[in-house]
Amino acid sequence: MLAANRFLLALAILIVLGSPVYAQLKVAVERCASVPLLQQNLERYPALKAQYEQTTRQMRQGITAREDVQLLGTQADTLYVPVVFHVLLTNTSLVTDAQIKAQLDTLNIDFAGLNADSSKIPAAFKSLFGKAKIQFRIAQRTPNDEPTTGINRKTTTQASYAYTDNSPKYAAKGGMDAWDPSRYLNIWLINLSGGILGYATFPGGSVTAEQGVVVQYSSVPGGSLSPYNKGRTLVHETGHYFFLYHIWGDDAKGSCAGTDEIADTPNQADASGGCPQGVVTDNCTTTAPGIMYQNFMDYTNDACMVMFTKLQVARMQTALMVNRASLLTSNGADPIPLINLNASLRSIDNPVARICAPSFTPTITLRNLGAQRLTTAGIYASIDGAAPVRTAWTGSLASQASTIVTLSNLTTTAGKHTLKIYVAEPNGSIDGERTNDTLTTNFEYNPPVDPPITEGFEGAAFPPAGWDIVNPDAALTWERVTGVAKTGNASVVIRNLDYQQNGPLDYLRMPLVNIASADSAFVSFQVAAAVQSDLATPGNVWDTLQVLISTDCGATYTSLYKKWGENLVTRRTAVTNSFVPTAAEWRKDSVNLTAYINKGPLLLAFLNNSQFENNIYLDDINLYKVVINPNLKDKGILVTPNPTSGALSVQFYPNPNNLKSISIYNMAGQKVAERRFSNNAGTRIDFDLSAYASGLYTVRIVLGDKTTVHKVMKIR
Repeated sequence: MLAANRFLLALAILIVLGSPVYAQLKVAVERCASVPLLQQNLERYPALKAQYEQTTRQMRQGITAREDVQLLGTQADTLYVPVVFHVLLTNTSLVTDAQIKAQLDTLNIDFAGLNADSSKIPAAFKSLFGKAKIQFRIAQRTPNDEPTTGINRKTTTQASYAYTDNSPKYAAKGGMDAWDPSRYLNIWLINLSGGILGYATFPGGSVTAEQGVVVQYSSVPGGSLSPYNKGRTLVHETGHYFFLYHIWGDDAKGSCAGTDEIADTPNQADASGGCPQGVVTDNCTTTAPGIMYQNFMDYTNDACMVMFTKLQVARMQTALMVNRASLLTSNGADPIPLINLNASLRSIDNPVARICAPSFTPTITLRNLGAQRLTTAGIYASIDGAAPVRTAWTGSLASQASTIVTLSNLTTTAGKHTLKIYVAEPNGSIDGERTNDTLTTNFEYNPPVDPPITEGFEGAAFPPAGWDIVNPDAALTWERVTGVAKTGNASVVIRNLDYQQNGPLDYLRMPLVNIASADSAFVSFQVAAAVQSDLATPGNVWDTLQVLISTDCGATYTSLYKKWGENLVTRRTAVTNSFVPTAAEWRKDSVNLTAYINKGPLLLAFLNNSQFENNIYLDDINLYKVVINPNLKDKGILVTPNPTSGALSVQFYPNPNNLKSISIYNMAGQKVAERRFSNNAGTRIDFDLSAYASGLYTVRIVLGDKTTVHKVMKIR
């Protein structure tokens, strides 16, 4: 039996090596989105595909290299995995701490094969019942070695999430960042849309920041999602996390060509549903004992999935020891001994990157990591090493609790600065742990400037003086590039094609500006952009470029310009390599800022939202104001200069929408020039009288409701 199992396993491996599993993945999404998500990632990210292929080879080599006793899942030592739960809901109380504990218990019981309902395993499959030596422990320390309950909660305004939306895994997009995936199994409990119960990332099948498991919050034990509310969704998805495929092999419906790479699971045509009874056969397994619908990697109801097989256990344990080995040495589930007095600075919340006035009020998050309740502390703030300014804090902060503290006002000068803040004297005594007392942050203050602001990025310094970049994910962002430009030799680019995840936001922010004493104001810029997807692709999500404006130093923004897809691109043909525009592939766009004149200091930002399409370039950014001649504003029509030696302009304020014609006559009444109009003519129309004799000329302007006449003297 053992030799036969090993032969079948080796045969299955050889078959799959010749026909990679990812090539067989079907697109249909049912209850679990792990495989469609894997397929999407591999198609969109060529580098990830190579990584996944390498990880798959490592898995197969790890299995074939193992001893018989290990292959059959009788691993001698228990393997412990630290787990953190991220609860992201519009109402986080919908999942209680008790339910999460019950979910963790279910996960441990089912993996260990200690579930009482394993009695439902048919006699023919009992010898295949696998009991994994994998157990899961709730995290007791954060990646920064602070005590934790292992349960994070965050309220979101988004009612539900599609499986294709990675925002739940990114704080910068309203979600919750993964804790170091090399040290923790990250589990997100969210509200999934489209009937999806969960999805997981296979080893090597996603970018590092997205590794983990996502499950429908109501599928936890005691949840409302009957008959999927006994916690088996997480068991199923954790199987994927440890490299198990669906038991039917994720091939086309009804086909027997697919494989789950497990030799002791019967070949199965498709997913099972509901709660079958007795022997069930299909066109792939036509005789008793039939298919294994009792398997955790099928789609039956929670009450009817009750087992992993021995070779599934062997594969999961191999995946843990080969592909996720760093989890085994993690101290994430080890408790941190509490010191009696331990006041900690958790974060500097303000300032962030830039301030817009020389005086500002820092805010910090104070956390009590000590065993004793914290009631007083001194918090000190110093700019560039100057004498610190003390804020005396009083309150009542329980152990592990945090609070936001507003510090005393500080004043600085123009330029770049470093702010150092530290906490001391907890409860009037000595802090027992000083390594977490101090934080520093860099910020910049530049007084607002007046228009015009012109920037072609020709200088080597980037960002230019007064500009800055906000890069929440600390990954790719705006950069200066030479040899590509509308004018000169440089421009800026955001390389969307190089991102390994969708949705990052990157801000390129202009100097603070005051627009006053103007009749209108604009910002213009040259843009060049392309996509790698066909513009006719239905439902595609495109890279998006926006121009934002803020009147509160970037705390909130208003979008003035937003383009994507066919409205943004300057090359309409899809480009699968890195886009570099030709001289003709630039477009000048303009944004009207007139509504913000005299609104105080303004902060403008170019915001890129990456959706893995292609590069976007900017050049020749020009923020300027327009001041109308007072005489023109007073009279509405102005003919200048007068007298003239030839050049003559007719100016309007405001722009006339009913101009019919402008005619010019000499002293003899002869018409020497005429322009007729049927549409908007603009605010200025020019004439040239240099070829005509000196003397007095008459300019007749015909509007829809009136005619005006103006005298002009022509001189040599």
